[in-house]
Amino acid sequence: MKGSSNPVLADVTDPVHPRTICTITGSWMPQLVSQEMVSWSATQGDPSSPGASLIATLDVITGTSAVAASWTGGGFMDGLHAWSPDHFQLVYVTADSTAVGVHLRTGAGDRLLTSFGAVPGRGANPNEDDAFIGFSPDGAYFAFEQTYTSTGDHLIVWNRSGVAFSQPSATMATWGTIGSKLYFRQPNASVIYAWDSAGPAGNRSQAFGQQLAWIRPRADAGDDYLAFTVRDSSGSPQVWLYGHGGRAGGPVPNVRSSPSFLGGGTLFLVEEAACGANCGIGPAVQPDQNRFTYSIATQTETASSIASVLGAWPRPGQV
Repeated sequence: MKGSSNPVLADVTDPVHPRTICTITGSWMPQLVSQEMVSWSATQGDPSSPGASLIATLDVITGTSAVAASWTGGGFMDGLHAWSPDHFQLVYVTADSTAVGVHLRTGAGDRLLTSFGAVPGRGANPNEDDAFIGFSPDGAYFAFEQTYTSTGDHLIVWNRSGVAFSQPSATMATWGTIGSKLYFRQPNASVIYAWDSAGPAGNRSQAFGQQLAWIRPRADAGDDYLAFTVRDSSGSPQVWLYGHGGRAGGPVPNVRSSPSFLGGGTLFLVEEAACGANCGIGPAVQPDQNRFTYSIATQTETASSIASVLGAWPRPGQV
């Protein structure tokens, strides 16, 4: 929340008037697994000196914590993870100076699915570089996409039998609201593709006709919407909505970015403005201190006391 130095768990049933339930102390960034559980990753290592890494969970009702996975790591993307909608399966990334690995942890144990080369030292382009890991809403598939490793950009989709789809040169991926339909684009390109488990093996199709170089797409858990940021040639952002197979949506008014769904047809938005002499090495348009909620039903926005959204429940597949 604005004015708070720590993450909070809040009830956003009324998104205009969020109600703080509790404050979460510590320097870690939690994600919501269920109504009752959060998880986070931590490491004592770094790329030059690997150390102990883990993913931990906390039951916010009982206060009980547990270690879900542990390894030796500390590299870039180390600890990136996602839970299945029923929170019985965990996929996560391990990284050190030699390799990046993708693991699946289930009741049957922990399995290394694949490895990539290590992440070389370089800068990052926030409009093109991305790392995404997540389960499909139906829990039958999970995907990992990244643009950082020395072995190149890649997107891989797995199911219980193995690799279901593989796509080189992919970025900015997200699952849709229901089923197992994955959206993505290629770096420095503006065609949005979709992979659908209901299609033929290896199928990939253009998701919608309009070409948009989307950034950080997010899916709504309660309705068939995707929200994402698009930047023009000057770097000025605008949030777009795409829903119901293209029958709804379009650009959201004003200079906004980084949309997140709060549920109930409400978006959380970050305002950006020209920064002038205060830009530093960044672009000429950057986030300011203003935040808003946007109602899809009424197409109106309201100033928000929320500073940032780390996650929301329900996630797609949990409705």
